[in-house]
Amino acid sequence: MAINGIITSQTGARQFTPKNFTNYSYFVGGVNATNHALRNYSPLLNNFGRLFMVRCPNAIQRMFAGPASNMYSKDSQFIQFKHMLEYMNRSVSGFGEKTLQAASTSIQGGYAGRQFFTPTVTQETTTEITIGLYEFVGMPVYTVIDAWMNAIGDENSGLATYGGYVSGGRDRNGEKRLYTTDADPDTKGYEFNEAEHTAEFIYCLTDRTGSQVERAVLLADCWPKTINEGNALNSEGTGAHDNVTYDITWNCVVYRSAIINAIANDLLKQYRIVSNSLNFNPELGDAIYQKDSLKLDVGGNLGEVPEDGALGTTIGNAPVFYSNNAPKTQNQNTIDVNVDANKKYKLAGQT
Repeated sequence: MAINGIITSQTGARQFTPKNFTNYSYFVGGVNATNHALRNYSPLLNNFGRLFMVRCPNAIQRMFAGPASNMYSKDSQFIQFKHMLEYMNRSVSGFGEKTLQAASTSIQGGYAGRQFFTPTVTQETTTEITIGLYEFVGMPVYTVIDAWMNAIGDENSGLATYGGYVSGGRDRNGEKRLYTTDADPDTKGYEFNEAEHTAEFIYCLTDRTGSQVERAVLLADCWPKTINEGNALNSEGTGAHDNVTYDITWNCVVYRSAIINAIANDLLKQYRIVSNSLNFNPELGDAIYQKDSLKLDVGGNLGEVPEDGALGTTIGNAPVFYSNNAPKTQNQNTIDVNVDANKKYKLAGQT
């Protein structure tokens, strides 16, 4: 239920909807944790965050696409890096205060010199965030971040290169690369522009189910500011070894609105992760069953099936799945997640 008459930062996100909130004295009357009191408030927990890179930096993404120019190929190291940001980040931090600034000159007078300040404008003080990642063998995180930074301003020449895709000029067909290669003859170039080398993220705090937006923000004009090379290169000489981690600092401009909440809500519905440990799939199908069949075929993985001489059976260390109460599998028709009952395409989660 939305607040009547006004738009707020929570419009489109989860609302505070107590039943009889003002009927209880809460802490003044002693901590009330009875069922009826708890129905009026549920404490919010942090560290339930989801991060989505909703707009990729075109020029940087093209650098890693290869000659085939498949910008979203799952084999692209940039797309793999994007997946790490969204599904493997250790932390997202750095959000600061929102402040209502005061005028520089106070209003002051009287014999006592009393003064007061005039409020001016509200300011979002967050100008950078930090995303924590693990590094992997082959250093994919450093590869992408180093290439991204260097493409914007080469550390030797100081010039923008976009990895060879920066435009050297424009003809009637568009921007043209300075150089091409035999392996990649595509002549399309990218004009040096802030929009070509920056990303946009939507970051949202979810409820405990991971399905509802508690708070969502758009992070615009994002580009990597720093990556700590010493985390990988430093050798302390102590004989100790640790996993390599990075805390990558990103420039950003923060926005919030009801529309951003609505988009975040749709993203959560489209990319909802429902994990029930009782449904854990160990992916042993290729080791236990014949291909395209549920017939056991353990081969040499478990060795030969031993024979129990005392019982005269061959039940050994191969799992036994059959019983007299055989289940019956029922077929269920499925509908594509992007198609509704009327076969009209729409974003999953929209009504």
